Amino acid sequence: MKIRYLSGLALASSLVLSACAGGGTADDSGSTGSTDAASAEGANSLLIYVDPVREPACLAFQEKMAGEAEVTCEVVGQEEILTKVQLSNQTGEGWPDVTFNPSNNVGIYQDPLNGYALNLDDYVDPAIIEGYEGSGDWCLIDGSYWCLKNDLAQTVLWYDTVIFEELGLTVPTTMDEFSATALKLEGTGYVAGAIGDQGFYAGYLWPSGCPISQVVDTDTVRINPDAVECTRVFELVQPLVDAGVLDTRGSFDAGFIEDVARQQNVAMTIGPSWWGEFVIRPEDSWGIEAGRMTAAEMPTWTGESTAWSGEWGGGVWVGNANHPNPQLVADAVVFLATDPDMREDKVTFPGYGPAFKKWRQRLIEDPFYAADPTEAMVIQAPKIRQTERPARFDLRGQLGVLGTEIQGSSDVEAATRTFMDGAAELARGVGYTVVN
Repeated sequence: MKIRYLSGLALASSLVLSACAGGGTADDSGSTGSTDAASAEGANSLLIYVDPVREPACLAFQEKMAGEAEVTCEVVGQEEILTKVQLSNQTGEGWPDVTFNPSNNVGIYQDPLNGYALNLDDYVDPAIIEGYEGSGDWCLIDGSYWCLKNDLAQTVLWYDTVIFEELGLTVPTTMDEFSATALKLEGTGYVAGAIGDQGFYAGYLWPSGCPISQVVDTDTVRINPDAVECTRVFELVQPLVDAGVLDTRGSFDAGFIEDVARQQNVAMTIGPSWWGEFVIRPEDSWGIEAGRMTAAEMPTWTGESTAWSGEWGGGVWVGNANHPNPQLVADAVVFLATDPDMREDKVTFPGYGPAFKKWRQRLIEDPFYAADPTEAMVIQAPKIRQTERPARFDLRGQLGVLGTEIQGSSDVEAATRTFMDGAAELARGVGYTVVN
């Protein structure tokens, strides 16, 4: 079996560090070429916003740059970053110079009316982009790269091998088989996951190709709940909800965790690649026992030749276009997104190929998993469906509506239509024409 994602992993780790010098303004001595005047304006200082998981990477960059640049690492919740950047745009000062963001924020930052995102084309070595082997193309907008992917959050099918053996179940390879397998759980006390949160969007609507934020061009976005890619999701999922084998609470809901997950009653669930380490394993989360869980490839929707993934997460690093030393900003973005040594012990699937190679080895050898879960992750990495693209409105904030509606009504179609109506209003509010 040929694994496309690994084909470029022969890039040497030293390439990452040499690429930090980049193109753009570097002079023959290897300096960033900043002038004395620029230095006076803060050209050799960086304020970096990170979440707690990424703080060690920022501190490592701070140490690396000691004596060359003043790097400040500030932990900021992902839900706060967009608001803080917009406030700096209004006041004309105080921007963070590098930010770790939810993936859709780059679509807002890249908008000329916002103007925060630095166009990385002139400052990042093309070999870095090539090292992503296409998995970083979420950051490619209007022909340029405006961010670098930190990690991928491609959905896979997590399943409990003990329950599958107990019930004589076969791992489903199509969504019709997924439905049939889930219905076999009726009356057993086992479930096929929970959908009252972002997981319904990432695991069902997005892989199916339901047009929720399909950016057609700079001025047009397609949002259409009547598309067959949406209605087939409603038709497949609603019977599973009615049978009680898909829980309408969220996967992080305290009741679901206590009543279902910690009782070892999740037979299978569609979830992102990071769930094994962040959700399934921790004792203060689902606390699934060792030796039970692993991941399989996504099931294929009827009429599709590709088993598409959606993405729940997959953060991006964005640089500040207002900084007087854009090369320094880009160097920080490159280090934070790609350094193999920093990615090695992180629990999220690195988007950058050489970093992924080091990260993967730990999970292959981990006895917590019943079988190597990274095989399925690798296969799904290039299969994140590209119909969803960064938009200029805050779709992530709107996703809370979807979960609330599902939990409140248990009617997945009505919940999705309410959610998509809200997304359409947000899109029109920032100047998109919404088409069907």
